[in-house]
Amino acid sequence: MMSSENLDTLLRTTLLPGDTGYYELLCRRLAWWDSSRASSWSLENGYTLYHRRQHEDPDFDFEVYPPGVGPQESLFPYPYEGGYTDGTDPSIEDPPPFHAYAGHRATVFFALNRSRRHVALKAILAGSEELRILRRLQEQGVPRSMEDFHNVIPVLDLLPCEGHWLAIMPRWGTIPLEPSLESVHEVFHFIHCLLKGLTFLHDHRITHGDIKTSNILVNHVDRDFFDRSNCFRELLRSQSKLTYAFCDFNGSTMFSPSMSLDECRLPSYVSFNTLPDQVPADTSQGEFDFNPFAFDVGMLGVLFCHEFQYLTWTAPMLAPLLDRMTTRYIERRFKASEALQFFEEEVLSNTAEHVLSSSLPPRTATGAFDTFDRWAGLDPNFVDKWSAFREPPVPLHLKCLRYVCEYPWIFDAVSFVRRVSLFIRLRMIFFHNLKST
Repeated sequence: MMSSENLDTLLRTTLLPGDTGYYELLCRRLAWWDSSRASSWSLENGYTLYHRRQHEDPDFDFEVYPPGVGPQESLFPYPYEGGYTDGTDPSIEDPPPFHAYAGHRATVFFALNRSRRHVALKAILAGSEELRILRRLQEQGVPRSMEDFHNVIPVLDLLPCEGHWLAIMPRWGTIPLEPSLESVHEVFHFIHCLLKGLTFLHDHRITHGDIKTSNILVNHVDRDFFDRSNCFRELLRSQSKLTYAFCDFNGSTMFSPSMSLDECRLPSYVSFNTLPDQVPADTSQGEFDFNPFAFDVGMLGVLFCHEFQYLTWTAPMLAPLLDRMTTRYIERRFKASEALQFFEEEVLSNTAEHVLSSSLPPRTATGAFDTFDRWAGLDPNFVDKWSAFREPPVPLHLKCLRYVCEYPWIFDAVSFVRRVSLFIRLRMIFFHNLKST
C-alpha cells in the first residue's frame, strides 16, 4: 500500500482514542507501516516487517503476522515461542502463527530481525520525554539472562527514521495473567517481578504513570488474544520460566538523578490521564499537584488489590503489603524499594512453603481497593502484630469531598484554596525564620 504521508504528520497529533478522526488516523499510520518507504528502511536496518492480515472483515485490518515462521528455542531477552493448539470451534478461523494486533495506537509494529527473532518497533517523536526515557533505558544495556533482568522491557536499539526515531524492543506477549495463575507461588512471582521493575525505574528517577495489565508483558509469545488458553505458557509458568516486564513509557516522566523521590512533583491533571479505577485517590480531593513516585506505587498496589486481595485468607501477609502500598496517608506509603524489601524480607519469609505451593481458591467478589477489608477473618494475633500497617476506613467527610470534587469547578475551587493556604503557610515560615535570625 502506498502512503504519501511521512512519520512527522502521523506522530504530531492531539487526537486521542475516542476522538472524531482517531480511527482514520490509525488507518493512516498503518498505511505508513505498509508503505515501501517503511519496508525499505526496515530491510536496510536488518528487519522484515510483518504482513497485514487479509480478511473480508474490516475488524481484521489491524492484525499482522510474519509469514512462514515457526517457533525457535528461547534466547533471552527474546521470548519463549509457540504452544497454540487449534481451536475446537469450526466457526472461528484460527489466526496465523505469531499473529499480532497493531491497532491500539498503530505507533507499534512488528518485525523479524536478521536472526528471525520477533521484535517490536515503536515510532517515537523526536525530542519527546519518551525518547529521553528510552535512551536512559538503552544505556543500562541488554540483559542476557533472567538473573540480570530488571523487569523493564529492554531497548535493543534506537534508530533515526524520517526525522524521528524507531525504538526496537523484543516482542513479548500480552495478557500476562492468562492463562489464569494456579498457585500462590505464581502470584508471588508476578508481584516480585513488578516490584523489582518499579524499583528499577524509580532508581533511575523514571515514573511510569500508567500502570495496568495492558502495560505489562510476559516473555512468551504466540498469537495475540489466543494465549488465554495456551498450555505451553501455562507449563512455563509452573516451571518458573516466565518473567514479566513494564512497557510503554508514552505517559512517563523522568526527573533529574540528583532529585530525591520526595521532592518530585507534577501537576494534578497529569494523574487524570489514566483510568479512574486503576489509580489511588491522591488527586481526588482538589490537590493541585502530587508525587508521581508515590502515585506509581499506589497504582501498582491498586492493580495487586484488583487481582489478588481476595487471597489474604490464604496468604495473610498480602494484607499489610497491599494496605501500605495503597494507604491514603502518602507519607506512610511504601516507596517502591521499601515495598520490594518488605516483600522479600517479610512476605516471603512469613509465608510457609505449603502455602506457596497451594492452589488458588475460587475467586470471590472483592470490591474496590479502598473499601474491601483485607483483614477480615484473619487470626487476631496476626492482625494485632501488623496493626500499624492496617488502613482505616475512608471517613465520611473525605468521601463527601471526593464526591463534590468530581465536578470540575468545585475541584478547581478547592485546588485554589489549597494553593493560597500553602502560599500563606510558606510566607509565615519565611517571616518566622527571618525574625529568629
